[in-house]
Amino acid sequence: MVNTVSTTIKTLSLLNVGYTTKYIKDNILSHPEHSSLLAIIDTLNKYKIKTLAVNISFDKLIEMPLPCIIQVQINRNSLFFVLDKIVGDTISYYNDKNKYETISKNEFVKIWTGVCLLIETSVESKEPGIEKKLSDKRFFNSLTVSACFLLVFWVIYSYLNSEAVLDIPSILTTISYTVLKILGLTVGVFLLWFEVDQYNPTLQNFCSGGDASSKVNCNAVLGSKHAKLFQESLSLSLLVFSYFFSTLIYLLINNFSASSISILSLLSFISLPVVIASIYYQAFVIKQWCKFCIIIQIVIITEIALSYFAEFFHTFKVFDTSLLGFLFLIPIISWKFLKPLLENQKETNLHKRGLKKIKNNSNVLEGLLVKSRKIETKPEGLGISINNTTAKYHIIKVCNPYCGPCAKAHPILEELVSAGKISLQILFNARADSKDNKAKPVSHFLAIDSKGDKKKTQQALDDWYLAEQKDYEAFANKYPMNGELELQNKKIEAMRAWCNAENITHTPTIFINGYELPKEYSVKDLVDVLQ
Repeated sequence: MVNTVSTTIKTLSLLNVGYTTKYIKDNILSHPEHSSLLAIIDTLNKYKIKTLAVNISFDKLIEMPLPCIIQVQINRNSLFFVLDKIVGDTISYYNDKNKYETISKNEFVKIWTGVCLLIETSVESKEPGIEKKLSDKRFFNSLTVSACFLLVFWVIYSYLNSEAVLDIPSILTTISYTVLKILGLTVGVFLLWFEVDQYNPTLQNFCSGGDASSKVNCNAVLGSKHAKLFQESLSLSLLVFSYFFSTLIYLLINNFSASSISILSLLSFISLPVVIASIYYQAFVIKQWCKFCIIIQIVIITEIALSYFAEFFHTFKVFDTSLLGFLFLIPIISWKFLKPLLENQKETNLHKRGLKKIKNNSNVLEGLLVKSRKIETKPEGLGISINNTTAKYHIIKVCNPYCGPCAKAHPILEELVSAGKISLQILFNARADSKDNKAKPVSHFLAIDSKGDKKKTQQALDDWYLAEQKDYEAFANKYPMNGELELQNKKIEAMRAWCNAENITHTPTIFINGYELPKEYSVKDLVDVLQ
């Protein structure tokens, strides 16, 4: 896992702030400088967590609130650790692998660069939309638990009505045989997961041997041409999953009958040459071992031994194997359609993060801005202006009080104003005409703003745009006026004349520093790009 991602996850975990790994990955990996401290800071800001990057001495560090993020230099590589405790001359932290370590002060000072990111949470610190995400997760987990409960109930019921209950040794051996099938199916799931996401950190941690000289390498075994059949259309991973899926379901459907166990025992014996060939190939051909393969080999050999010593072999009809063959083909056919969907989803996520990383680069935006339409006439004195003296960007928003996209853009731009990133000028494309329903709310906005209280103006705009239904009468009652509305007609006509001169054809139309926002960008993108 990327160091900045794992560091952010561990920090939020220690701070007891709700998070989802996907949201953190999407934000950090799409950041123009995803391996920098800035990526962590910008991501924590979205959780409404205050941060302060400082360069201090160790004497000052012991006075700082913990946990905090520190920068270290190891083998000329810059990494981020999460500092947890300082007790006397011992320092405890989570390293780049999220493993807890405790070292002496002298060892710590040798690797620490002096850079420290201080963190402060509040009651508002949380991931955007975390309540819905957690609710969806709880709902899915409840469905999963219910499904498992029903499956276990069905298995127990089927087993109690099977022939095996008449004999205690038979009960134990049949249960053991079923557990082997479940274990094999579980490993089969991981093998298919490996096919579509072999570089997943979880899989790599299990598959790797821990050092370069290790002979454990799942990539070398599962990625070899010998692990693919029929021009890569059928892999050994899929065959393993199909084998355990079909045999387990077949066993359950037939209520653990003697004939079904006999058929499956014979099938286990038939698969023995494949197991031997796999062991030979790993040991003598590529001289590398796959942990998944080893587990599957042990499971099948144990199946064979159990079948032999428990004397599972009984008579059966050849016709009974037709259902087993059907069950065996189901995963193979399904995987043909499912695998491309999973691969496309993974590729889409990578492309989305890559595209967002480019779009989030302010240099890219500025390069595209100078090539887009430029304002011919500056709208000085028009509309409603909310200025920030330190803002690098001046945004003009041309909108309509009844425009849905304008309402969605409003809180985003307000957030940028509050963060001090932009100055905002809001213009309205309306007519000073009683027949234009836009005129009344626009007049009201301008009348409120004319009193000079910018906070009240912002609150009024929030009340209007954030309301589910735009009810002008209710809005007017909340902000009563005494004749000020009639004084706004000239301002409305001046804005309309400007919109006509600049050929404004839709709302919202956004201009940044005098240039129209490129069509490749949405207002939502500005939260990340206007740093």
